[in-house]
Amino acid sequence: MKNTVLVLMVLSAYVTAASAGPTADKKRREAVDISLAKGASEIKDCGKTFKLSFDWAAFDKIDWSKAENPKDHQLGSEITNVRYVGTDINKLCEDKDYKEPVLKFDNIVYRSTIEKDDKNDSRLRVKIEGKTLVFENRIGGSTRSGGDFANAAKKVL
Repeated sequence: MKNTVLVLMVLSAYVTAASAGPTADKKRREAVDISLAKGASEIKDCGKTFKLSFDWAAFDKIDWSKAENPKDHQLGSEITNVRYVGTDINKLCEDKDYKEPVLKFDNIVYRSTIEKDDKNDSRLRVKIEGKTLVFENRIGGSTRSGGDFANAAKKVL
């Protein structure tokens, strides 16, 4: 686990330090997708395969002039943020009370947002959209870590 965290930190630093050109942006996005896939590979206790994805369309719609962090910085942070989605889905499946509701989903989506929820000041919210479990992370605060996604999901499952 320590080696994985170290690799992600180094990768995040490298990606954040890269220039802001289109190739650098592409590499940052690939690093986010790789990190999400790495976490997805840790889902072993659910007994099924989920499609995990990063909502790039929502990310691209963000008005970065209103965001707390610049886009390049946020892309670097997302590498670490998405790493724990799969780990936490697996944690939910380890608990028999949460496994059954989790198995109703086919898709799990991570979505960045700058929108605040007037009802809830939490930076990490969970929505259910049909057979999709959506984690909405309001960017600009601290990065997500292990347990954050499971705890947020428990509020709606």
